[in-house]
Amino acid sequence: MKTLALFTFLLSFTTFANADFKEFFNPDGWEKIYTKSGVVVYSQKSKHSSLVGFRAEAILEAPLENILATLRDVEGTISWAPNMIEKSTLKEISDVKAITYSNNDLPWPAADRDMIQMNELRLDKEKKELIVDTYSVDYENYPVPKDVVRAHMTFGTLAFKRAQNNSSVQMTLLVDPRGSLPIWLVNMLQKRLPFQFLKALEAQSKISKTPLRPGIKVLLDQLDGLK
Repeated sequence: MKTLALFTFLLSFTTFANADFKEFFNPDGWEKIYTKSGVVVYSQKSKHSSLVGFRAEAILEAPLENILATLRDVEGTISWAPNMIEKSTLKEISDVKAITYSNNDLPWPAADRDMIQMNELRLDKEKKELIVDTYSVDYENYPVPKDVVRAHMTFGTLAFKRAQNNSSVQMTLLVDPRGSLPIWLVNMLQKRLPFQFLKALEAQSKISKTPLRPGIKVLLDQLDGLK
């Protein structure tokens, strides 16, 4: 049975742009729900709904350059991201910012879910991390396809640090699939997503030959220059 794959990277202006984490979650409220193959997954009920947010932490066995290049290859995402059946760039803003479209396959009889997202890579100098922010946006003249439900990512981040030749990652997301799916089913299926996504990203990044965009290299150099 396929899982609820509502997360794709790469990363409305009427929604929560760069939303404050504390608006949705209690920093001390995470409960560990499982550990698998080096990925530790936590959950926490959102402050504003019955939806559950998820956090995952792992060391990915791939250089940070490869991971960021893999994430930025929007059209290439379909080859490795779990259950993704369509991925495209709607607006190329810069090397580190783009609006993307994704369509994700859900198990029958549920309708597939799509999303339109803003994705932006930024440097957090205080935490010494490179962070991919991802959140749903409105996009003019891109209607929902027939038999598809448009999901909404309220909050999504991937926070990266170097771990010698590997990469440390902390993933946090809150997604509303909308439609008629029962909340208990949504929460049950979504808890698999962080593990599946991070392991797929790791596997692809190990073999990736995608060139690193200059704008991403600038942020990496700035990260490496922090003391």
